[in-house]
Amino acid sequence: MNNAVVFFKGFKQGFRNFSHLITDIVNFVLLFIVYFTGIGIVSIISKLFGKHFMDLKSSGSSWVVRKLKKRPIEEYYRLF
Repeated sequence: MNNAVVFFKGFKQGFRNFSHLITDIVNFVLLFIVYFTGIGIVSIISKLFGKHFMDLKSSGSSWVVRKLKKRPIEEYYRLF
């Protein structure tokens, strides 16, 4: 009786380790596919259209200077 309990505890632990291994492999493969198809497609499309998401060549700073004009106060009351 005792040998059977030890056997099944080891069997259960072995299957648990095997299932974690299979889970890690499947997650890696799925995330690899999703990442490279999603990021790859966006990258290819952005290069085709010449879109640069970060303007790194403009200056040494990442701040973008905005030229804002003064608007009347009534425009700020109804923004939506």
